[in-house]
Amino acid sequence: QRDALLEFKSEFNDEGIQGAWTSFCVTSSPKRKSWENNTDCCYWDGITCDANSGVVIGVDLSSSCLHGHFKPNSSLFRLQYLRSLNLAYNDFNASSIPTRINELMGLQRLNLSYTSFSGEIPTEILHLTKLVSLDLSSIFMYSQTLSSPGKPFLSQLAQNLTNLRQLDLSHVNLSSEMPQMMISNLTSLRSIRLHGCNLFGRFPRLSPTIRSIDLSVNPHLESSLPEFNGSNSLVYLDVTDTSLSGSIPDSISNLKTLEGKIPSSIGNLSHLNILDFGYNNLAGEIPTALFNLTKLSSLSLASNHFTGTLPHNITSLSNLNIFHAASNSFFGTVPSTFFNIPCLESLDLGDNQFSGPLEIGNISSMSKLQSLVLSKNNLTGPIPRSISKLVNLVYLDLSYLNTRGPLDVGIFWHLKSLQQLTLSHINTTIARIDLNAVLSLPLKSLSILDLSGSHVSVENMMFPEFISSLQYISMIDLSNNSIKGQVPAWLWRLPELHYAELSYNAINGFKEFPKDVSRTMMSSLFLNKNNLSREIPRAICDMASLSVVDLSNNNFSGSVPQCLSNLIKRDVYLNDCNLRSLNVGHNQLAGKLPRSLSGCSSLEVLNMEHNRINDTFPFWLGSLPELHLLVLRSNEFHGSLQYHPNVASHTMTSREPYRHTSSCTDWSTWDTTTFTRTQMVLMNKGIELNYTKIRAILTLIDLSGNRLQGQVKALKVLNLSSNGFVGNIPSSLANLVQLESLDLSRNKLSGHIPRDLADLTSLCIIRDQRGGSLCAIRIGPIQWT
Repeated sequence: QRDALLEFKSEFNDEGIQGAWTSFCVTSSPKRKSWENNTDCCYWDGITCDANSGVVIGVDLSSSCLHGHFKPNSSLFRLQYLRSLNLAYNDFNASSIPTRINELMGLQRLNLSYTSFSGEIPTEILHLTKLVSLDLSSIFMYSQTLSSPGKPFLSQLAQNLTNLRQLDLSHVNLSSEMPQMMISNLTSLRSIRLHGCNLFGRFPRLSPTIRSIDLSVNPHLESSLPEFNGSNSLVYLDVTDTSLSGSIPDSISNLKTLEGKIPSSIGNLSHLNILDFGYNNLAGEIPTALFNLTKLSSLSLASNHFTGTLPHNITSLSNLNIFHAASNSFFGTVPSTFFNIPCLESLDLGDNQFSGPLEIGNISSMSKLQSLVLSKNNLTGPIPRSISKLVNLVYLDLSYLNTRGPLDVGIFWHLKSLQQLTLSHINTTIARIDLNAVLSLPLKSLSILDLSGSHVSVENMMFPEFISSLQYISMIDLSNNSIKGQVPAWLWRLPELHYAELSYNAINGFKEFPKDVSRTMMSSLFLNKNNLSREIPRAICDMASLSVVDLSNNNFSGSVPQCLSNLIKRDVYLNDCNLRSLNVGHNQLAGKLPRSLSGCSSLEVLNMEHNRINDTFPFWLGSLPELHLLVLRSNEFHGSLQYHPNVASHTMTSREPYRHTSSCTDWSTWDTTTFTRTQMVLMNKGIELNYTKIRAILTLIDLSGNRLQGQVKALKVLNLSSNGFVGNIPSSLANLVQLESLDLSRNKLSGHIPRDLADLTSLCIIRDQRGGSLCAIRIGPIQWT
């Protein structure tokens, strides 16, 4: 290997490189400088060796000032274990790509871009069937360039190189028709760049996995843009200087993740009425030309990466009804001129970095503003009294405002149309928010009230009685305050209330439940992190609409109610339990897991962790088709798993493929319809993560901290630590191709880690038993610890 590399080094010199390649030549520290005869080639710059065998698997000599003729029988072809070869940005003086390239059969990545190779691409390159990345591009067209070996070259490429993920043939003279099925047949392809290739014919069909397409500067490429279905992944599309014609399809709105900056030329679209850039990856500052589009009625910049300040001449958009710029990085003050736009009905600037005091200014005429969202910024100072002139407000969100003083709730007195009021995590610094004052306002139309984390105060800190007068209230959030006392009976009688978030308080019980409690509309009840004790009230079983229940982190005792299966859906044609999520973890519950839960076919999440449940493993849960998260850790489950293959094969179905990463993902930005709203700490990939929302596609079983025994089988995410398992780790675990987290620590396992687990490419951490006899080894992409 070393001899072959040194021989290759001697084939070129550092002098004479000229033209465009001089700017790419790193003469100050060429990689070949460290290549010496008396040293280990695995430590040379640009060389990568396999950690186990020591064979050379990677050569990167990009920008290395190589100049001269590339020999057809180059010594490089003796490195038959190469997986990656990068010779980009060198000058091979119009050499041909050697046909012996096919001897490097293990190549996965080949980059010969900007190397001045010329002539026909050898068909032997199509024998490299393991390629995932191929780049033969050049920076410009010149007289000596690569060309296609024949018209069917692209079709043959699509047939042979089926593992390709990235393909760049820009400025290769293909002079051929663009194969219609090329992109759709390459199912692994994520990026294709065929800029300036003399292509002709029709625009190719797309695949749902393609993310980047550049077919620009192919003036004979014609027809029209294809339809973009809703499952596409496209983030980049460049068809500049082609002959595409016809109308832009309506389905272009399915392109949800565009990247880049907004060009200033957008200001030329003077008749534009609606402009929606929302939920993409656009960045940079907003061009001032955008505010020349005076006919705009709706402008959305939400959920991108925009920065900079918003101009105060926003009033030039005098016809604007909707302006949404939430979830970006805008800073500076909120322009008070927004409130002078006469037609503005909805303004959302939440989740940015606006700072300073909120100024609304003088509102000279009747404002039409119905929705105002300024939450999650760095705004300081009191809420301006002029907000009371926005008498048509229906939705107001001022969460995370730092008032630096007491909150004067009297400013809301005239906002009688309010239906949604969110004042969560208001920092008053001096005094609490007087909840009685808030609820004594004439806001009889309120349907949603969120005062979470605002340290509200009420007389004697008891449950606020004024809520009982809100007959249209459907959602209340009073979590993370200091409310004491008992949950009143009238709460269950509110005719529209279906969501009550009362967690992180000091509530210590329930008053009498009304006899007609079965009529309550309550569907989601959160009473976790309170001071509730005694048995779980059986009246909960009579609340037929209840689907999500979180009673975790209290002091409940007794057994889990058998009657939970009584939560029957109100449907003439269905006789099915309504329960979707039950979390009673971290209590003092005992006894057995109620078999009646087997009748809850809609159950998705079941968390019984840290109780005293004494039972054998509940194999009967395998009959629940929607169950995808089961946490039974730190109880007294016992017995064997050995003769119950359903533990391994139970599908725990979900509507989408399992997706997760080793880091704690911020799921608060995801579509809330895909969440089960419950909170728990889960062990994932060796790390305890606090999940405030559970992604509906998460699939997980946690059985740690029990007395289970037997041999092990598993599924996607499995934690069987702190049990009594014995024997070897079965190699059949390798059949679980989507396994991402496996914790078998603190058991009595022995033997070696099966080498078949190296095939589990999604598995990033595997934990063995500490102090046990398992061998610590490293195989393939897996880090064994």
